[in-house]
Formats: sequence, structure tokens, C-alpha cells
Amino acid sequence: MTTRMSVGHSASGDGQALGKQAASEAREKLGSDALLGIVFVTSKTDLGGVTKGVKSVLGQTPVIGCSSAGEFVTDRVSAGGLAIALIASDEMGIAVGMGEGLRANTPRAVQQLSAEFKKTRKPAPAGATQKTIFMLSDGLAGNGEGLVDALAMEAGGGVTIAGGAAGDDALFKETFVFLNDQIRKDAVVAAEITSKKKIGVGVFHGWCAASAPGTVTKAEGGKLVAIDGKPAIDFYRAYAKKLGVELTKENQNAFVFTHELGIVLMNNELKVRAPLSVNDDGSINCATEVPEGKQVRIVEGDHGAIIAAAKTAAENAMQGLGGGPAAGAIVFDCVARKLVLDQKFKQEVDAFRDVVKAPVMGFNTYGEIARVRGQLSGFHNTTAVVAAVPT
Repeated sequence: MTTRMSVGHSASGDGQALGKQAASEAREKLGSDALLGIVFVTSKTDLGGVTKGVKSVLGQTPVIGCSSAGEFVTDRVSAGGLAIALIASDEMGIAVGMGEGLRANTPRAVQQLSAEFKKTRKPAPAGATQKTIFMLSDGLAGNGEGLVDALAMEAGGGVTIAGGAAGDDALFKETFVFLNDQIRKDAVVAAEITSKKKIGVGVFHGWCAASAPGTVTKAEGGKLVAIDGKPAIDFYRAYAKKLGVELTKENQNAFVFTHELGIVLMNNELKVRAPLSVNDDGSINCATEVPEGKQVRIVEGDHGAIIAAAKTAAENAMQGLGGGPAAGAIVFDCVARKLVLDQKFKQEVDAFRDVVKAPVMGFNTYGEIARVRGQLSGFHNTTAVVAAVPT
């Protein structure tokens, strides 16, 4: 049998109907029981109903999932629907788990997750030495970089990590993850896959520096307080002025959200961070931490660059398969990219599909996770992460 992947999608109905319809489509395409199910679903529906609908089709198959800010499969895109991927394989072992309390103690949540892996782990076949973790986290918990680092340390050397932070349809109020019928906020869920063949992971954002550099002089976790000794919003005001835009309380949130911040790395690469909102004191709330002392620049990218970056991420993922074909791909794609592309977002999904040449399933995230040797690693914003599953 080796490895196969199928996808399903539903764009209408209540939570239970969404789950049942999409799971039924994927199960029929797969033609057998699945090793693992992965679900991305709108926050606008009843997640309890979703899990019931999925379980009515998949039975005891372990399922991880989260709320989304948009979901898609190979040929369909929605904002208010459900996407599911099913993986079947006789070359993989699987373990699933959940860790709670991310905000209070991220390392402890990761330890809880790891302990559940040990309890649920199904033995891998002989010769399965490749380990990949698909991870989904509360998109508003912050400390994304710390979460990825903690999981990498807990899992040990050589592990590949891919995933995304849950969304809530761009409301930025509350996001959820779930493991089977357990639905939680302030939590992380994950599936550990041990396989004979490597799962290829590619990551690319396509943004370039647009502003003069500045240095983060004060930050408190995900709150960017000061750049060059001045309130963080002043850095944006100077850039906006050059564009002929005057920032006000009415437009500043929208401006910072659509003009991301790039952390300048030693090789002049940029790791993008997503500003979410501006506080009364001029500090800026970001999707995850921006460390003090780092040089930052405001970044920009046009439609063509975003779609080209999606293609590059998919190509990098396929290269990780060593030239072999993919059974399918799971994609973690930032909601900001979708908002910039607007009606052209389907072109980005098409780019993933055209490179992978197999079923694609993904969602629009509040942060993207990619920890893999040889590529820009860690917790990202405004980035495309593609995980290609080998046949």
C-alpha cells in the first residue's frame, strides 16, 4: 500500500454537516481506513458538531485540527467551510497528543504533549527512522518561537516540525485546537509521524525590505514597545509618511497589519513578523515575539512575489522527497497573504497544486511553523509552509 493521501471539503451546513460531508468525501477517495485525519475549519461554526460529524465517518481514526482563517483543498477555497486530509500508510507509525496552558508555561505544555505521544504511539514498521511532527497551536497565545524551540528540544535531534497557528476568520478574538473530541483554547495539538521516507518541508515568504532599518530597543513578549528608543508606531509613521499616508487611530491598525515587519538575520534574510494592532501608548501587538536588540525593517511584496514564493515553498518541499512523487501536501499559509491577494488567492493554491501534482489541503494561519535543516526555521508570519507527504 505504501502511503496515500486524500482530501475533502465542505462549504455549507452546520458543524456536524460540515464534518460529515468533508470526511465522507475524503474517506470515499481513500478507499480504506486512515492512519490520521487533519481538519481545518471555520471558527464560525460549532466545533463540537464538527468533531461529531467527522467521527461518524472516521470512527476511531485519530484526528487533529484547529479553527482557521480560511481553508482550501486542491480545487476549492472557502472562508467559512471545512477542509480535511486523510493519510493511510503501512510505512508509518503515529502518535497524537495535546498540551494545555501555553501562555502560563509553554515548556510544561510541550512536556504534556510529549507524554501523550508516549501513551498513544503506535509502533512504526521496521526501517522507519524519519520523524516529523505536525503541530497546531492557539493562534493568539503568543510565544510561537519559544513553542517551536521547546518542542524541538523535547523531541530530540533530527526531527522535522511543520504546522500552523489556529485562526478565527480574521477576528483575532479566540482560536481553538482539537484532538478528536477535545476542543481547547490556550493549547497545542500535534501528530508525530515516524516513517520510512522523509516528509519534505518547504518554507518561503517572498517579501523584501521596504523601509530603512531600525533596532528594537524594548519588547515584552509579543508586544513591540519601542524601536530606536521611540514608540514602535513612530517607526511606522515615518514609513507611512514617505508613502503619503498619515497614520491616525482610525487607520493605523489596518496599516500595520498589511505592512509586516521583517527581522534581519545574519545573512540578511528576513524572518517576517505580523503586527496585529496598535495600543494607546504606541506599542504594537505582534503575533509572536520580536526580540530586543534585533534590527527590523518594514517589508513589502506584490501579488506576483507572493505567488512565486508559494511555488518556491512547494518546490523546496518536493526536493525534500529526494525526487520521488508526493501522495499529497499539507499547507500552512498566512492569512495576511490571503488578504493581500484577495480575489487572486486561488492562484496561490493553484501554485501549490501545480508543483506537488497531488492532492493539497491547507488553511490560512495566524503563524506558520517550519523547523527543518537547511531552511529558514522556527515560527513565521506572512509565510507559506508546505509539507509534502511521500508515496
